Amino acid sequence: MEIYLTKMILNPRSRKVRRDVGNPQELHRTISRAFPETEKETTPRQRYGILYRLEMDARSGRVVLLVQSNRRPDWSNLEADYLIEREDNLACKQVGENYAAVENGMRLLFRLRANPTKRVGKSDEKADARFKPSDDRKIRRRVELIGDENETVEEKQIKWLGRKGEGAGFRLAKVVVKNDVANVASVQEGKISFGKNRTADARRLTFGSVVFEGVLQVANADVFRESIIKGIGSGKAYGFGLLSVAPVREN
Repeated sequence: MEIYLTKMILNPRSRKVRRDVGNPQELHRTISRAFPETEKETTPRQRYGILYRLEMDARSGRVVLLVQSNRRPDWSNLEADYLIEREDNLACKQVGENYAAVENGMRLLFRLRANPTKRVGKSDEKADARFKPSDDRKIRRRVELIGDENETVEEKQIKWLGRKGEGAGFRLAKVVVKNDVANVASVQEGKISFGKNRTADARRLTFGSVVFEGVLQVANADVFRESIIKGIGSGKAYGFGLLSVAPVREN
């Protein structure tokens, strides 16, 4: 199993970095250029299993980009000032063996930046009201999760992740003191909105961004490995879906 994980620290003073950070479509293009061209029928993300996550620390200004792929990327075409100058920057390692070692019952720390949504049609009045009049109501569309009188948005987001986990070979671990509460936190990142292309009349895309962190337990190792490779949820071309895991240090 060949799976590569690249970690690079970006230079926030770089003009290209600022543009990529501000527009996931541009960052997607930059990442795709590290891989061979593909046939028109498929994209580099699909062919090379590209998933990525951008992590920013507002306090320190540190910008880290994680990229997972099934082929070793070639980052030689990055601009000279794209990365922070340090010897240990741009680390690319093979993580396939780590994923292959995952077994049923394992408890793992995880981090996931996701775009929790649900598909709705005309029968969902609250969600349907968020569509523009020009939208084709015959098509089921994805909308962000919102809270209501019964559940907060965070509760719905955690349930969304729990459902995803059921199909992805894992379940959320439980907090020791409250067995009915999953050991997971969702951090609201707000909405991400950007133009899909560079034209003046470009259609804008908007995603709700949430970071999940916590502990999961592997229920089906084979399915779980496939889910790590394919990613979780929608918006994978725009920095969502990369599930990072690490062993839990049991006391």
